[in-house]
Amino acid sequence: MRIKKIIAGFLISLAVFFTTPVAPLEAFEHTHLKSHYSSPARGLTLSREEFILLAKLIHAEARGESLAGQIAVGAVVFNRMEDPRFPKTIIKVIYEKDQFSPVADGSINSPPGAKALLAAEMALSGLDPTNGCLYFYNPATAESRWLDGMPQVIRIGSHVFLL
Repeated sequence: MRIKKIIAGFLISLAVFFTTPVAPLEAFEHTHLKSHYSSPARGLTLSREEFILLAKLIHAEARGESLAGQIAVGAVVFNRMEDPRFPKTIIKVIYEKDQFSPVADGSINSPPGAKALLAAEMALSGLDPTNGCLYFYNPATAESRWLDGMPQVIRIGSHVFLL
């Protein structure tokens, strides 16, 4: 049943992706952004600030990736929130020391495009193309190699996702 949900969500996302222009956050009027984003599937409500932070991380980590790759990055954040080894909030997960390179290099401060905003909404809605992964990296660009020995679960675009 879960795989059917993932496939259906992915097919819907492809249709949406091909009809959604990619534009920076500034291109959207503030009236298009909600004050809160709720997910019955995840049992979460995010503030606008939390949602935009998630979209910024997705954009900074995976801006050249497919929509599925961007959703996967967002799903890793939610998977970490559910795992007892990680913090329980979006902000704490994203800003946890030495976890995401865009936090260290400042690229997280770039405005997200429409595709990253869509990916954030889809990950919040419960889509998880990684099937529960807690880590990811791009082997072509990663400077730290500590994840190299862990078993790979799935590769989406240039990112490898691990449990």
